[in-house]
Amino acid sequence: MGLIIRSSAIHAAGCYTTAPIVKGTRLIEYTGPRIDKDRADELYESKPYTYLFGLGDGETVIDGHCMAMFINHSCDPNCEAEEDEESRIWISAIRDIAPEEELTYDYHLYDGEGDEPCFCGAQQCRGTMYSREEVKKQTKAAKKNGAGSKKKGR
Repeated sequence: MGLIIRSSAIHAAGCYTTAPIVKGTRLIEYTGPRIDKDRADELYESKPYTYLFGLGDGETVIDGHCMAMFINHSCDPNCEAEEDEESRIWISAIRDIAPEEELTYDYHLYDGEGDEPCFCGAQQCRGTMYSREEVKKQTKAAKKNGAGSKKKGR
């Protein structure tokens, strides 16, 4: 199985397969330095994009420096991210994937600030990269406060 990075209609660059992938295949590990959430907030405070991946309770994050950081979000993904018992993040196929298809997974964002709009183009697109649970939480908080309360993070 080969993976390549090239232009994406979802977001600048994306990760694509050059060969068919069978459902259930573990494709790639999301790797990079592990840092605490507060340090990540400091490092990326003024940057428009991050490639952070929250582990466990979200207090530790992976600062993505790998091919997996180019896998874009989709509300109708062909992959999923899973944390194993050793706190390693793996991207695996949740359906068969055709050659030349862009790999995607649902980011399920859960904290931060900002709108985090989604540009995946799926028929059932949520319009945001936030998880359904986070959208409900934000909507409830906005109603309670009479204003928008947005968060960001993976």
